[in-house]
Amino acid sequence: MAEYYNIQLTTEDMAPIERAHLHRGFSSKKTPLKWIRFFRMCVLQRELSLKKRKKKTNTLWIAYFIIAIAMIFLVPGYWFIVNIILFVVVLVMDVRNRREFSKNYTDGYDFFSDYFSALFTLIEEELPQLGTIHFTANVKETLAGVEHLKSTADATFETSGFISGKEEFYEKEIGQGYCTLKDGAEVSFSFVEKVRKRIIKKKGLSGKRKTKEKYKSVYPFILKLKLPKSIYQLKADIDKSDIQLEEDESFYYMKARRKFDVKDENPDDYSAYQYNSTPLFSVEYFSLEVVNLFNICYGCFTLK
Repeated sequence: MAEYYNIQLTTEDMAPIERAHLHRGFSSKKTPLKWIRFFRMCVLQRELSLKKRKKKTNTLWIAYFIIAIAMIFLVPGYWFIVNIILFVVVLVMDVRNRREFSKNYTDGYDFFSDYFSALFTLIEEELPQLGTIHFTANVKETLAGVEHLKSTADATFETSGFISGKEEFYEKEIGQGYCTLKDGAEVSFSFVEKVRKRIIKKKGLSGKRKTKEKYKSVYPFILKLKLPKSIYQLKADIDKSDIQLEEDESFYYMKARRKFDVKDENPDDYSAYQYNSTPLFSVEYFSLEVVNLFNICYGCFTLK
């Protein structure tokens, strides 16, 4: 990368608007270096806050046990009732601390730090000096609310004792961005999470009714390129099976898509009952496949 950055910097070194972005999704325009620093700052802030939250929890419960033991000797006739009241108070305080932490911090930035830092490092080589990437991201869980529910449908499954079934389809755009490369090409990309949830009600051999939920997650990465005809010319007899190609008088418009299917790519760790399976494919694999999309698109052209 072009310059050195210190990952140990704390959030006090960041502008207020940057700190505001740490608690939700974000939309901004930065150089790849600043994006990578921002992602890692988000992860670092969460780690520091998590340590503080755990320390506060440990202190709270240690103090409770010390006081609970002391109550046995201070109020021998009422120690049990007092300790029950103290336990409820400490439990409520602990739950509030955990809830506040969950409200402010999410795991989503770890994903951006790993996967999109690798992607932006690769894009940086093709950007003009101090070129920027406009990037918008969403850190909310896919199934956290009905806003991501796209459709539902009744379904029939060939399972013994089948009573009824339903499928729910969720979709969330994890991140999308665009930039202009030094050859004048315009690039846009998006990474989407799609989840299918199956709810199956059936009757077992004993006659007891059971409800099972199964999930399947796929992650399409969509790349779009706008290439100037003044620089590139299309090769003859190109393979269009993996791309969509259109053109006008001045530009070629290309669209390529790679669907990351964790069930096929990591079957040993895949679980039918886990809806969020993003961490199951490696950063290196993600980067390699995305670079391959660029190569497929640029491989259709030669320089004039």
